Amino acid sequence: MTMLLHRMIEEAADRRPEATAIRCDEESLSYEALARQAHGLAHLLLETGLERRDRVAVLLNKSLEVPVSFYGVLAAGGTLVPIDPRSPADRVAQILRATQATHLVSETKKDKLVEAALAGCPDIGHVIGVEAESDQAYRNHSWDAVAALASDRPPEVPITDLDPSYILHTSGSTGVPKLILHTHRSAMSFVDWAVAEYSLTAEDRLSNHSSHHTCFATFDYYASAAVGATTVILTPSVLMMPASLSTRIEEEGISVWYSVPAALIQLSLRGNLETRNLDSLRWILFAGETFPDKHLRQLMDQIPSARFSHVYGSTEVNVCSYYHLPEDGDFVVPLPIGRPCANATVEVVDEDLQSVSRGGVGEFLVRGSTVMSGYWGEPERNRVVLVRRPTAGDLEEIYFRTGDRGRVLEDGNLTFVARADLQVKVRGHRVELGEVETALLSLESVEEAAAFTVPDGEGSSSLRAAVVTTVPAESRSKEIQAALKGKLPMHAVPTSIAVLDRLPRTATGKVDRRALQTHLETEDAPRHE
Repeated sequence: MTMLLHRMIEEAADRRPEATAIRCDEESLSYEALARQAHGLAHLLLETGLERRDRVAVLLNKSLEVPVSFYGVLAAGGTLVPIDPRSPADRVAQILRATQATHLVSETKKDKLVEAALAGCPDIGHVIGVEAESDQAYRNHSWDAVAALASDRPPEVPITDLDPSYILHTSGSTGVPKLILHTHRSAMSFVDWAVAEYSLTAEDRLSNHSSHHTCFATFDYYASAAVGATTVILTPSVLMMPASLSTRIEEEGISVWYSVPAALIQLSLRGNLETRNLDSLRWILFAGETFPDKHLRQLMDQIPSARFSHVYGSTEVNVCSYYHLPEDGDFVVPLPIGRPCANATVEVVDEDLQSVSRGGVGEFLVRGSTVMSGYWGEPERNRVVLVRRPTAGDLEEIYFRTGDRGRVLEDGNLTFVARADLQVKVRGHRVELGEVETALLSLESVEEAAAFTVPDGEGSSSLRAAVVTTVPAESRSKEIQAALKGKLPMHAVPTSIAVLDRLPRTATGKVDRRALQTHLETEDAPRHE
């Protein structure tokens, strides 16, 4: 049987009990302390009626309690439901109701949010970590109760690698979150690949940059635990200032980094890297969106000690392909997403799910042990995205339809072309929003860019864009439009370009297009058109 996620910290605690498992600001937990506290939470959950596979929501700011909660829920046989700590009450309630969570782990800073969210959530019977007085039906338990039950002895719960491990939520195109269910096996399959591919050891120090409700955290926490390494949690107070972030990377001796390109671009542009010694960094992984080659080349020059790796894969499949950039920085543009991981198969198919010839563009289908079990509570959607196809002879396997379009290059590498849902119609012409953004980012003055459409009131759509630039705002929009006319067909040139101080982003750092469109509809948006 595949290793279970929570057993990794138990084994690390046996091997190196005093080794640092987690760092957060000036605090830390050894593997022995992490295991004991996680067992304490597990015992409390079981004493309060948690049954195998029950959902336990975790609503916490970044802190040492996050990994304690993760491993405690898993050790109790529960299904972990991490929630973005920035979520409003109605979003929290929506996820709690959809997953039918029975327990919620939180903190006193979230008292008011918890009370507001739990109104109308009858399945929640127990809340851990809050002190709000309430006449609602749930019972409160303190973190002191967890500490009182801390133990070297894990609970005896019959768990298999096919049991659910966690449910991650991402924003759906309709605004309703997609709830993605992974098992211990699918999570560990990714962890095993990552450990082997990036040669992780107990001496490594991995950064936790993104929110813990994202798939990035799977690498940050679990791949680290697999080898008894240290995870350094980076809090918002550090992340908001690139110079502070580069200082923390140097002070903590971070050796492996994984994030979206946006965070690395800000680090390169504003992190004062010329004054830092970042030789500890040996791997920088990035995923999620385009990394403009001008910024990527600059960062590679600034941190010559590091190897760079472009990884590809949605939350539904963890990571399914990777491309290690040449050490001499001589990479091709657009950057490939590489070759399938050892535990995955990626095929390119047409609309009828038939394989296309090499070089042809089609949708990526992924199969392998890292693929999710499905979307929680959505059997109809699962029937659409999890399809059966023959693999050899009469054998059939389940493939995940990614909704991403790409091709296989002559050298065997995969390259991403565009999201299927980001191909839009503008007055009868098909436009790839990714192509527009790539053209914008190729301009020297443009740091960040996002393209989108809005209804034009005449039954069609108008193409617009927003950018962050390096030069003063005046007259930039028309200059950028003029420059695009030499790079794009006229129908793909945005009718207006807003120049912003920053682009709104999701918890993983990707551009939040819905928030951007809403922002630009308001009268007080700081833009120059």
